[in-house]
Amino acid sequence: IAHATRARFGDDQRFEKVSNIIKHFKLSCAKSQHQLTSIQVCRNRTSVLIDAFTPTTYLMVVTSDPAALPATTQVNIQQARAFFEQRINLA
Repeated sequence: IAHATRARFGDDQRFEKVSNIIKHFKLSCAKSQHQLTSIQVCRNRTSVLIDAFTPTTYLMVVTSDPAALPATTQVNIQQARAFFEQRINLA
């Protein structure tokens, strides 16, 4: 990580809320017989990307920097996925 900043948020339950939203969305997809592989939501200054990372893991990336393009985030995830798949196959 080359640079990181932390901001104060007033909602202490925000991670639990996001987790519940994702679980409900995944259940809705399962009920309609659709499989969740990736979803991207961009609103105002915030971008959220959820993507399949490994066969058993999803990755969620939240960015609030308008300079961070969603396509760049997806390329980084693809590169990381390839790295982790190699490590999993070696184990």
